Amino acid sequence: MSNDRYVLQQLTPIEWIVVDTSRGPGDPYRTVACVYETEQAAYDVIWLQDLGLPATWTSPQDVLHAIRRNAERATRIPSSKPIPIPHRPPLRVPSFGDAPALA
Repeated sequence: MSNDRYVLQQLTPIEWIVVDTSRGPGDPYRTVACVYETEQAAYDVIWLQDLGLPATWTSPQDVLHAIRRNAERATRIPSSKPIPIPHRPPLRVPSFGDAPALA
């Protein structure tokens, strides 16, 4: 199954961005990451969304594949029946008028 939601776009010979195509062009969350080549033939990533992924990669395509794998994981635990809360009447706190008179 192909996940075309995330796309790698090359901006310059050494810079790319990963775009979430499910978001509109004006959406600030559309760009997921900025990838750029370093002098050591590695690729550093500036994450614009916290995905918990590393900052250094071997290729821009590896970054894209990791984002796609991350998106396929379930991010939430399925809901279950809520735990019932016992219903009890509120505690009655005595006020000054309820105090016994001192003789």
